[in-house]
This record gives sequence, structure tokens and C-alpha cells, in this order.
Amino acid sequence: MAQLPPDGEWLVQMVGDETIVFHRHTEKEIVRYPAASGGSAAIAQKVIHDSDRLSEEQKCYAHFWCGYFYAYASEKSK
Repeated sequence: MAQLPPDGEWLVQMVGDETIVFHRHTEKEIVRYPAASGGSAAIAQKVIHDSDRLSEEQKCYAHFWCGYFYAYASEKSK
């Protein structure tokens, strides 16, 4: 799990085979996708990019962590 700066209100977490970007207290999701799916990860990146709920800094970190979890899940599924 990764907390997005500056305040950790948004989290990126891999749960089972899915990656989820969500709000810590309300659990409202921005996006959820199969972690090892390159196509789904690409779509999720666009959803993050277009989100009006995240700051530019939070988007940057969300992109990084989604890529990290994609790489981990892809390697794990081999």
C-alpha cells in the first residue's frame, strides 16, 4: 500500500489481483483494475490523469505506484 502525499488521504493498494486507488476515509475509488493487465493499467493511468479529485502531485505518485504494482503483478504471474 502507498499513501499519496502530501497528507495520505489517498491510497494506492494491491488487493489480491487488483490495484485500487481510493480515499482513505470514505473508500471512494478513483479506479480499480486487474494489476497484471497492461491494457487495464493503461486505461487506469488515463482515469488517474483525468481525475479532478487528485492534485498534480498526487497524480504523479499514483502513476508511479500503479506502474510499480503492474510490474510486480506481471512478474508474479509468469
